[in-house]
Amino acid sequence: MAPKRPRTPSTFASTFYTLRLITLSLLLAVLFMAPGVFADDDEDDEVDLLDMQPDREAGAVMYRQCALCHGKHGQGILGGKYPRIAGLPDYYLLNALKDYQTGVRGYDAMLVVGALKTAEDQDLVNLAAYVSDMELDIDVPGPEAGSARSGRRLYRYDCKTCHGRKAEGKTRKESPPLRSQYHEYLLRQIELFKSKERIHADDPEDETFKAYEDQELLDILAWIASLDDKEEDDD
Repeated sequence: MAPKRPRTPSTFASTFYTLRLITLSLLLAVLFMAPGVFADDDEDDEVDLLDMQPDREAGAVMYRQCALCHGKHGQGILGGKYPRIAGLPDYYLLNALKDYQTGVRGYDAMLVVGALKTAEDQDLVNLAAYVSDMELDIDVPGPEAGSARSGRRLYRYDCKTCHGRKAEGKTRKESPPLRSQYHEYLLRQIELFKSKERIHADDPEDETFKAYEDQELLDILAWIASLDDKEEDDD
C-alpha cells in the first residue's frame, strides 16, 4: 500500500478556504430565507376579532356585569360618569375592550366588575356584538354654556373628517359616533387626550385639542348634543 502523502501548508490552506466558503454559503442561505420561516407560531394563529362569529346569547350573559355601571339598556348615567354604550359599533367596542384588557386604557372596574381580566377573545366578540345590537333612543342635554351655532363651524373644521358630518362615526377611520353621548363624558376624554393619558386618532403627536379654548370645546359639545339621530338634512 502506497504511503499517504503528507499534507503540505498549501493543502491545509485549501481545505480551510473550502470550509469558509461552505460556512458563508450556509449563513447567506439563513439570512435570505423567507421572512416567515422563523416567525412565532402564535403569529400564524392570529385572527381578526371582527372575523370571529359572535354568540350574542353568551354576550347577553356577560353584559349582566356591565349593566351594573352602564345600565340595563346600555344608557350609562346622566352626567357621564359612565357613558352610553348601546349601539356603539363593534369595531370600536372591540378596540376599547382590548385597550382596557391590556392596560392601554386604565380603569380597574372594567377589569374586575366587567370581568375583562379573565375574558378571552371570543368573550369580547360576544359582548361587543350584543352591545352593538342594543337599540336606544335618548336625547342627551348639552352644556348650558355652549353655543351650538359656533360649535357647528368648529366641528366641521376639525372633527367631521373622522367622526362624520353628523357625528355618526366612520368605520374606515375606526372612529366612534359622538352623538347621543353625554357631553361630560366627552369632555373628560378630551382632557385625557390633552394630557396624553389617552392617544387621540392613534397619533401620539396629535395636538388637536390644545388648539382650542375651553369655550370652543363647550361649543363643539353643544353642537354634538343638538344633533338628532333621525335628522338627515345638513342645513
